[in-house]
Amino acid sequence: MKILIVEDDEKLRRLLELEYKHENCTVKTCEFGEDAILLYDKFKPDVVILDVMLPDIDGTEVAKKIRKMDPTAGIIMLTALSQKKDKLEGFESGADDYVVKPFDFEELFARTKALARRKGITFEKEIKIGELKINLQKREVLHKSKPVNLSKTEFDLLFYLVKNSNRTVSKEEILNAVWGISYEGSENIVEVYINYLRKKISPDLIKTIRGVGYTINWR
Repeated sequence: MKILIVEDDEKLRRLLELEYKHENCTVKTCEFGEDAILLYDKFKPDVVILDVMLPDIDGTEVAKKIRKMDPTAGIIMLTALSQKKDKLEGFESGADDYVVKPFDFEELFARTKALARRKGITFEKEIKIGELKINLQKREVLHKSKPVNLSKTEFDLLFYLVKNSNRTVSKEEILNAVWGISYEGSENIVEVYINYLRKKISPDLIKTIRGVGYTINWR
């Protein structure tokens, strides 16, 4: 699981980094909200641990920007504020969960895992969906027990579609998640790579929902 920690308290930031790494997570940290937005685009974390009070911009603004970049983002907000209106502001900004300081890391980690599961993130090394088998650690794909040779972008695209197999994802979502918000080319690149996957794996693998986007067709 990939975790982005956005916290201006250096001691707490370091503590959280060590605790998540102890749980075998890949962790990136930063102190400022603007840095968090850039890191999100490059790192593509599964869950963001986001402090509300940051030195540059408010954590709720960071949450709004991340949510706009990626509607599927997992965001847990940390704050010393516990009043109902503060929590409501956090949820309205796009947060999925809200943890009040001081907190116990075991509880925070349990909430992190629960959020990751709701977002379709697996803790297994391998995903099986229909006749497709994806080894996340080795970045290998088998279809009907036969290996499929995919480029990095093809693998990332396939994994994103599989991770969101319970819904239809738009071209814009795919572009932000796979190519990043800094990509300035045509959104038709998504269709090009969808066709690559159809040719390499199965023409019926990915279903086009006209005017909406794409979904994995595995039933």
